[in-house]
Amino acid sequence: MNRNAYSARLKRVCSFLGPDGQFSRRGKGKVDAFLLICQDGAGWEDIYYLTGFGGTSGVLLITRECGVLFVDPRYIESARAVSCCEVVSCKDARFLSPLQAAVDVLGAMRPGKVAFGGRRIRYAAYRVLGAFLGGSGCHAELIDSSGLISNLRRQKSDEEVLEISKAVRVAASAYESALGEARAGMRETDFAASLEYKMKVGGSDFIDPIPVMTSSGLRTARPHALPTDRRFTAGDVVMVDFCARSAGYVCDITRMFSIGEPSGEVKSLYSILRWAQTEAASLLAPGTPARDVDAALMDVMRSAGLGDYCAHGAGHGIGLCVHESPSLGASSGDTLAEGDVVALEPGFYKTDWLGMRLEDNYLVTRGGSLKLTDILSGDLFVVS
Repeated sequence: MNRNAYSARLKRVCSFLGPDGQFSRRGKGKVDAFLLICQDGAGWEDIYYLTGFGGTSGVLLITRECGVLFVDPRYIESARAVSCCEVVSCKDARFLSPLQAAVDVLGAMRPGKVAFGGRRIRYAAYRVLGAFLGGSGCHAELIDSSGLISNLRRQKSDEEVLEISKAVRVAASAYESALGEARAGMRETDFAASLEYKMKVGGSDFIDPIPVMTSSGLRTARPHALPTDRRFTAGDVVMVDFCARSAGYVCDITRMFSIGEPSGEVKSLYSILRWAQTEAASLLAPGTPARDVDAALMDVMRSAGLGDYCAHGAGHGIGLCVHESPSLGASSGDTLAEGDVVALEPGFYKTDWLGMRLEDNYLVTRGGSLKLTDILSGDLFVVS
């Protein structure tokens, strides 16, 4: 992404403010400013999307005219190197934190209404925000507009799709390499560490790494199991859920392999996952209700007698977050649109028996969809 792309995004959000902006048209009245807060790494995504700054501490103050990014002294040089807007060090403004510096400027504006991204904000930051605004005498009304930037982030540009595709290539190459090392007697933690290392040296590196989930044997019945010291044994199936990043953008992939030749039952169950994913993927197209995708997947799972063991929906959107809009679940109110990038992940999990999942990533295109993870085989791998 270049500065022009970030600048265009920021200008679009600026246009939402003021008496004629999108907030007013949605019945919220005139909103004077929008505040996005990243504290201790929480909430970086929206600031990164609008400015290119990906540090763990920063506050973006957006008005109708411009955006100003407040950071602490650790980040001043890196923020100025990438950001498309003015960058201010809280130290230069004589404040201890970027939030205090931003709210001081905001208070001087005496705004009537201030929108903020509340979904990822820490409670302590919310209290500071309210206290500073009240103390400034402006008594601004705070409006939680968490969905505003996430809605903008949902439709991926060509450049964003390219970054997700790069992440797929990094993850696929690392997985194939790590799989060559898998063997009976290897610990889950060893395999996960090898895969994480290979993804990192392959180019996956960002402030918000996502741990590799690895489970084997009976532990595969736990959908989101972090690796343990359990050792792979002959006859095990192993589930690996892994994500790489490129310029912040993620892929989200799950693959399974068997220690030794799998049983006929295991092969049959895995073929059901592939069938369910194919049926769901066939519905990926603009205008399709997201719940219909889930229904198609669940029809297959129920017909195979696995419906009672499905612990989650058909999938989810991916982007800067590993889980974002649209939701592909039975209760989803989303409708698929061109530019959505989604993960389809049919899976079943039966306690004290077995769990299986297969996860691939797709771009919704004008005429249907494109499988971004097609470079990595979806077969049930077998290692000796």
